Amino acid sequence: MLADRGITVVPDVIANAGGVTVSYFEWVQDFSSFFWTEDEINLRLDKIIIGAFKHICDTAEQHQIPLRTAAFVVACSRVLQARQERGLYP
Repeated sequence: MLADRGITVVPDVIANAGGVTVSYFEWVQDFSSFFWTEDEINLRLDKIIIGAFKHICDTAEQHQIPLRTAAFVVACSRVLQARQERGLYP
């Protein structure tokens, strides 16, 4: 319904990725005993989330598909690329 009304719906995988990404940042900081300021974390998060959203938007536009479907296309493409590069683990 929202798409029919011209309202952009951000895919859930992007909308919810901030918390997971910041949790990863916390793990990296704890592991390396190096800590970033809140501003540094926000800059890193913005770079990652905005880059991912742009990639999904570009894919959606290129294939003329909804953003949610484009998110799946990007995810599946990354899995296939990793499998091709690294092989299939047992």
